[in-house]
Amino acid sequence: MEEKSYAIINKEELKNRSQYEWFDSFSNPCYGMNVKMDVGEVVRVSKEKATSFFINVLYLVVKGLDSVEEMRMRQVDGEIRLYKSINPAFTVMTEDGFFVNAGFPATDGYPEFYDRAKKAVEENKKRKNSDGEYSGSDSYDEYYITCLPWLSYESMTHPLCDGNAASSSCPRVCWDKFRTENGKTVFVLNITVSHCFVDGKRLSDAFIKIQDNFYRAEELLK
Repeated sequence: MEEKSYAIINKEELKNRSQYEWFDSFSNPCYGMNVKMDVGEVVRVSKEKATSFFINVLYLVVKGLDSVEEMRMRQVDGEIRLYKSINPAFTVMTEDGFFVNAGFPATDGYPEFYDRAKKAVEENKKRKNSDGEYSGSDSYDEYYITCLPWLSYESMTHPLCDGNAASSSCPRVCWDKFRTENGKTVFVLNITVSHCFVDGKRLSDAFIKIQDNFYRAEELLK
C-alpha cells in the first residue's frame, strides 16, 4: 500500500481549534502580507554561479514555507491534512508571451530541485496557449507561486476561488522586480494564506525564515 504524503488531523486536536472554526465560517478566510525582503545575497550568488534567480528564490521560499507546519495544512474533502512537504506550482511565460501553470514533485536537495525546476520551465516555455485548459491541479499539496519581474509594487492581491476551501487553504506567493533601495537589493514578497490555519505569528515566522534563507544563499544554494 502506498504511504500517504499527509497525516489527517481531527478538528478536536487542532492547536488553534477556535480560530479554525471561526474563520472556516467566512466566505473568504484569506489574508496576506507584503514584506520588503533583502535579496542581495541571492542576486550575488545567482550571478556568480550563472544560475536562475527565479529558481533560486523559488527554492529558498519553498524551503522557508515548509519550515512552518501550518503552511503545510490543507482542508480537502472535509479532512484537515498536514502534508510532509509541499510541491511548488508556478506560472511560466511561454515563447508566445502567454502564461501556463507548471510544477514538479518537491525535493529538499538544491541540485535536484534546480534541475527539476529548470526542466519544468524549459518544457512549459514551448507550450502553446491553445494546449489544454488554463487550470491548476486538484491535489492541493502545492504552493501557488508567481512573480512580476517587470515592475515594482507596494502591495498585491490574489484571485481566490469562491466556495473552495481546499484551494483557499493553499498559500499563494508573489514577488516583484528586485531593485536597489538605500544601498540594499530588495523586492516585495507577498504571502497570502487561510486564516483557518495560519495566524499572524506563523505568517511572520515564514517571512523571517525566508529572509534568513536569503541571507544564507551562499550556503544553501550549493
